[in-house]
Amino acid sequence: MNLDIDCLRSFLVVADAMSFSRAAEAVGRSQSTISQQIAKLETQVGRPLLSRRKGRVLELTTEGGRLMQYARRILKLNDEAYASMSDDLLTGFVRLGVPLDFFGRDFAAWLARFKAKHPMVGLEVEANQSESLQKRSARGDFDLAFFKQEAGAKFGTVALREQLVWVSGPNYTANDSDSLPLILFPEGCTYRRIAIASLKDHGRPWHLSFVSPSFECLRSAATEGMGITVLARALVSAPLKIVPHGRRLPQLPSIELVYSFGRRSNSRVVGELANHLADRLASVVP
Repeated sequence: MNLDIDCLRSFLVVADAMSFSRAAEAVGRSQSTISQQIAKLETQVGRPLLSRRKGRVLELTTEGGRLMQYARRILKLNDEAYASMSDDLLTGFVRLGVPLDFFGRDFAAWLARFKAKHPMVGLEVEANQSESLQKRSARGDFDLAFFKQEAGAKFGTVALREQLVWVSGPNYTANDSDSLPLILFPEGCTYRRIAIASLKDHGRPWHLSFVSPSFECLRSAATEGMGITVLARALVSAPLKIVPHGRRLPQLPSIELVYSFGRRSNSRVVGELANHLADRLASVVP
């Protein structure tokens, strides 16, 4: 039995989006075609792959989760094999949206490596708040956008999951009875929203001490002891330190770093850039 490559590709999009309509929009096919492809796969493997109710996708079955892992490997090898047989240069132009904290990673170096490998590809990069990136991506303002979301939000393909932590400079000390001085990105940031909601639920007083869209500015403010901030664990490096949660500081949840394609973006160059950045992100998780 040979599994159909096109069906596997559509299955992965459905599995990531948990929606037939979103999957159909992402791959540029009708919803009925996507449903037929999933049905064909289920017939081939002899088991249901998705749990559904009234046409809505609830979750992957055990068999669906297992097939998803194999499907990713099969499609990656398929695409690599096709690319190795082609003499065509990768060309095109990509409008890319990324969160502000990408510049706390090696993002510029990742882009430089991609450009060195594909010199005929043009890039237009915008850094912004995750909420704005997600909404504008849905409108088609970007060919490719990365953004953060709370776990399970299902707005894009999950590149990795990250634990949020409280972070301060080396000499910061807090009094449990004092209002907590917060160093945060502007409104629209997932870190900011989760930090404030967690403190409110915990009953801890807080106030804004420093707000900036620049990761380097936030890092400097925290280093100099202006307050405490919230970051993904992977973004914490000396002289910053993780502040343990406790009686007056709530434990923070994990978040998802996801990516989504523009409505009309299904080109090879966009897919190659998405895979390149997703691989780099996953490779540096502590």
